[in-house]
Amino acid sequence: MVIRVLGPENLVYKEYMPQAGHVNAKALAALVDFGHQRTGEVGSLLAQCAWPVARVVHEGRVTGFLMPHVPQEFYGPIGGKSKLVELQYLLYEPNWAWLDLHQPDIRGRLEVATQSAKLIDLLHVHGWVVGDMSFRNLLWRPGAPYKVFLLDCDGLRRHGEEPVLRQAHTPDWDDPHQPSSGPELDTDRYKLALLVGRVLSRTASVRPGQEPALLPGLPDQVVTAVRELFARAHGPRGSRPSAAEWVQALVGRKRIAVTRPSRPEQSAPAGPLAPIHRSGTGRHSVTVSRPAQGSRPVLAQPSSQPSSERRWTPVRPAGGRMAPVTKPPQGTPPVPAPPRPQSVPPMPPPLSAGASPSPATTLGRRVIASDAYAEQRRLAPRGGAVDDDAVARLIDHLEARNGRDSVANVAALLGDPADRAVLLMRAVKNLLNVEQTEVITLKDGDRTVELNEVLLREQFLEEGEP
Repeated sequence: MVIRVLGPENLVYKEYMPQAGHVNAKALAALVDFGHQRTGEVGSLLAQCAWPVARVVHEGRVTGFLMPHVPQEFYGPIGGKSKLVELQYLLYEPNWAWLDLHQPDIRGRLEVATQSAKLIDLLHVHGWVVGDMSFRNLLWRPGAPYKVFLLDCDGLRRHGEEPVLRQAHTPDWDDPHQPSSGPELDTDRYKLALLVGRVLSRTASVRPGQEPALLPGLPDQVVTAVRELFARAHGPRGSRPSAAEWVQALVGRKRIAVTRPSRPEQSAPAGPLAPIHRSGTGRHSVTVSRPAQGSRPVLAQPSSQPSSERRWTPVRPAGGRMAPVTKPPQGTPPVPAPPRPQSVPPMPPPLSAGASPSPATTLGRRVIASDAYAEQRRLAPRGGAVDDDAVARLIDHLEARNGRDSVANVAALLGDPADRAVLLMRAVKNLLNVEQTEVITLKDGDRTVELNEVLLREQFLEEGEP
């Protein structure tokens, strides 16, 4: 879950849910430490990433971190709303949801691919492995000058070290030769080849070992180099082209094939997790702590000495807007905020055919009441085959069953004949599957329906809404 933090630094707080598993505090501290090196080449790297800047700790356990909010220039008009412009919008022909989104010509696509390769090369030079590189976590600026911005940077890890969390895996962006130990630099090189080949061909499924149908208009030397490197990426680990080779090919420089020496592994610097010294500033970071239930989480006071550190309260009160944080005069003890009553909506009970509509607090009712859903209802073709109440009941039914049930049970829930259930599920997909996302999927030969609750919330609920 991501919550906006009010203040001039334009930060957000990303909280790890319990189901995320064990958090490697040392790995997150290494990311934070690197993020404070705002000089030269490192500063250029950090300007292109949502990099962690401080850890959040509650009762000795890391619960999340603070990071910069995505710059506004990486948002665009998608589905009637301003949304993040992900790489996926370069991999498909534009549909009704993003007809108004700027589409770069072939030179623009080449620039996006080049900027992506430069960013990956810079990360590799500093010893960072991306791991889950995909069409969802890389953004691009919809207009010249083209830029890229990397999300989910807590997924990065030092080469040869363990990640913050068990690393995610995006279907169809996998490395067939990835070792059992997890992603590595060579895995990134394969996925960079996927990125370049798919952006320059506008084909979401092309892989090394296939001939990419590159779009017309590329310089001849770039076409030759891209095809050569894409074919090499099909080879085993150790033979794939590096990010630096991709940069050289995409900018059209002449190349001489050489044997690439192996890069020595870099380890994360040893030392305590916190405090972290920021070189050249005389400032120290502090651990972010969350107090007991009912009070507002604030940054812990580092000491009585003067400091330029700010304190933030990542609290989202009723209404969804962040409350401002005031700083008491020096020497005045902070006044604790009065406890706020917590209201947690109950989990919806399993629904059966003919059940009355769910309360407005259930996930399904909130989805159909959202502006995004109203826009989908207006624009999506064939959505009229199913009414809003049925959509809400279906969502609540699947949520109560961990996102999965048989089409036969769904037919009974909606009170429709079994032979119409598949048609209804396809109508629901037209309403909920925004921008090529698989919120609702049919599996097992159309006998099973699945709900991706994470994508559903991302597409239809406001940022930070539980």
